[in-house]
Amino acid sequence: MQRFFLTEDAFQGEVIYFPEDISHQISRVLRMKPGDQVVAINPLGKEYHLTLQDVNPKICIGKVDSVQAAMGEPTLQLDLYVALTQREKFEWILQKCTEVGVSSITPVVTERSLVFNQQSVDKKQERWQKILKEAAEQSQRGRVPDLKETLDYETVCSQVRADRRLIAWVGETSQNLKAALGDGSVNQLALLIGPEGGFSTKEIQTAIASGWSPFTMGKRVLRMETAAVVACALIFYESEEMGA
Repeated sequence: MQRFFLTEDAFQGEVIYFPEDISHQISRVLRMKPGDQVVAINPLGKEYHLTLQDVNPKICIGKVDSVQAAMGEPTLQLDLYVALTQREKFEWILQKCTEVGVSSITPVVTERSLVFNQQSVDKKQERWQKILKEAAEQSQRGRVPDLKETLDYETVCSQVRADRRLIAWVGETSQNLKAALGDGSVNQLALLIGPEGGFSTKEIQTAIASGWSPFTMGKRVLRMETAAVVACALIFYESEEMGA
């Protein structure tokens, strides 16, 4: 069943009004008809199961059949901090980490970040938001992850607060992710993933001094986009968030 994230003003009691862009998608792209059923999700993560009453490119109208809490959200809040990189790689990270279940994604500027131009980043915000929204709809999430403003590495190290803060580092040889997670009894976890060239020695020292815990991803060196998705998935698995 098709799912759509809508703003609060779309929900008018037992009737829901779809904005023009989504109405165009429903009528022209998906070619849905009156009587078809869809799911609308409000900003609070409630799912409204609807039957379409009126379908046209300007505005589609649905009647509410039932309401329930969205089932696709993990209880663990996982905030991902990831180094800026080439467009294709960064957008792939946005998409796949949304599917896995992250709560927020923050672009980070590190010493070895391949890409950083604030004007260029600002121009990509709308596209990135669309990628997050579509990935959340496809994966049956109950909310769209927050896309935070770009931060420099030192700010992330010193100002981010969470129950546990982990940083993936190829130079770590003793502590794996399972050990870094401890007993897993946390509500909020921050994960920091570096650029293609890895973190510098100075950056690792800064992170450790600020209370971040480094961990190894194993004997094989992963690409940054692979490391981001694998680490997020393993964190949810170890937190028992990947079950039925």
